[in-house]
Amino acid sequence: MNSFYYHLVYFQAWNSATFTNIKSGHIFVFDRTNTNHGNHYDSSNGNFTAPRDGPYVFTWTVVTQDKYSINVELFRNNERVSRAQADGQPGPQNSSGSNTVVLDLKTGDVVNLRCGNWMNQDQRQLFGDTYSTFSGWAL
Repeated sequence: MNSFYYHLVYFQAWNSATFTNIKSGHIFVFDRTNTNHGNHYDSSNGNFTAPRDGPYVFTWTVVTQDKYSINVELFRNNERVSRAQADGQPGPQNSSGSNTVVLDLKTGDVVNLRCGNWMNQDQRQLFGDTYSTFSGWAL
């Protein structure tokens, strides 16, 4: 392989289990990765840490089952940047939401997804088993 390949940064992660009864501010830990080139996404804490300065793209898709809802917010260094929402209320259907952002990051910046405070805690759900995903890459 050429040296360019070794400088690429990208990941795609998903959660193996369904999250329910989620507290506001909870950092979603997507515990499985399909790819994680450079290992800059940490599947033990849900954080992506930028290895270098530059532009990055992040995209996430959230799915909730009927009678549940979810608001998932993207944070950079503890500051909300954007959000996506899925609302399965009042049922009987699943619902999905997604978003994509482009960010200029500095080396060491941390990006993660957190639960927003929309809806009551017992009505929040993030469906697992590859339905909800978090991805990112350097441009």
